[in-house]
Amino acid sequence: MENVQVNEPIGSAEKAIPGPSPEEAPQALGKFKADPLNFFEELVEKYGRINALAVGDMKNVFLHDAHDVEQMLRMDMHSYGMGALTHALNYPLLGDCIAATPDHLYWQKLHKMMLPMFTPKMLKRYFERTVEAVAEEVELIGEYASSGAVFDLEQKIREGVFDALTRTIFTRGIDKSEIPEILETFVSACIYMNARYISMNPAYEPHNEAEAQGLKALERLNQRIYKLLDYRKANLADEPEDMLDVMLAAKLDNGELLSDKELRDNVMALLFGGQETTPTEITWAFALLAANPDKRDRLLEEVDRVLGDRVPTYQDLDQLEYCRMVFDETMRLFPAFTYIGRSAIADTMIGNYPIPAGTSLGFVAWTIHRDPRFWPNPEKFIPERHTKEGMKSRPKCSIVSFGYGQRRCIGERVGRMEGTLMLAMAHQKYVFDFEGGEMPKPMIRMSIHPDGGLHVIAKPRSQ
Repeated sequence: MENVQVNEPIGSAEKAIPGPSPEEAPQALGKFKADPLNFFEELVEKYGRINALAVGDMKNVFLHDAHDVEQMLRMDMHSYGMGALTHALNYPLLGDCIAATPDHLYWQKLHKMMLPMFTPKMLKRYFERTVEAVAEEVELIGEYASSGAVFDLEQKIREGVFDALTRTIFTRGIDKSEIPEILETFVSACIYMNARYISMNPAYEPHNEAEAQGLKALERLNQRIYKLLDYRKANLADEPEDMLDVMLAAKLDNGELLSDKELRDNVMALLFGGQETTPTEITWAFALLAANPDKRDRLLEEVDRVLGDRVPTYQDLDQLEYCRMVFDETMRLFPAFTYIGRSAIADTMIGNYPIPAGTSLGFVAWTIHRDPRFWPNPEKFIPERHTKEGMKSRPKCSIVSFGYGQRRCIGERVGRMEGTLMLAMAHQKYVFDFEGGEMPKPMIRMSIHPDGGLHVIAKPRSQ
């Protein structure tokens, strides 16, 4: 949510956007900080699919309707920019990276520079490295399967994805033995960043020991990245082998290479996108399959039919259609980001409401993805919703897991590939059941995590 001065009612005096009254606003803000997911659900129930909250000089509009989001992100996209407060809150972690910069012209330059990371040749290279990393992690699961021990599958997924991530971002300069420590450092840093985000205060300082340690972890992470950059600039590749090679060789429109700060920011964006969002989605997918054995059986049938017991090939990705649908339905139910902010940079309209320049807006994926008009029985896990024909029948922004429009996540194909491979390769050998048989509760730590992890028992299977 953004911190801007707007003296008139949001919309206009005659057509104000509904929301909590000035007297109710402080209590509403407290609910947001305590439980953002329930807060947004209550807003929709009470005020409809566009609503506003004003607390003092903080005035914010929340969009929960797919059509309104499409209007903002596509039809009127030049009337909106990245939210200034969202940028300020994320700045210690993400800086001015491609995912966070409010400067659209600079974003265009970064986007053009990063496109070579995602050519078919590079994607096939990432695929091979991801298969290697996932295969190693699946083998480690065998230790738990043979003993019947309960273990935290979220942690194993996180380690596997992070291993794959390091093999695609930087093949040189980081030893595999460093991965657990770097991962732990990253997770600790996110504890501080989450508290900072919920506070809505760019000057936020740690309020407890975990947050203080998280801030120190962020500093260590920065030091490790800058050390890596020094090493890689002294050992340049003849041709790009990984994402960092592409960034080191890329030139902006002025012919200059990226500065160390620009390189650091965009490496952090890749780490954040690949480590905070993708493994979380994969974890929820395993949880949902464990809670829905009939859907799991269908996925197992596809995995056996397409792969059997062999190693996946790049061509197999298109054949693992149900794995894709499981991943898409997971992202619908548990979107990585609850709220994504924008700012109106020109007078415009959303639906029937005037939106003055300077107004802060954001779309709420959690409630958009639960709109019963487009998602009947929205709380149910139904991967079959995501057939290609089914998706054509819904508004384009009825699911916004990777964003939409020009600033849609550039790493979407890599994230989908990692999710598909982890689901398919793990289920080639094992099925997973909850300890205690219950779905974990969602909690927000930057993205929406299973509270307490995902504790499971792995059972060996044979085709």
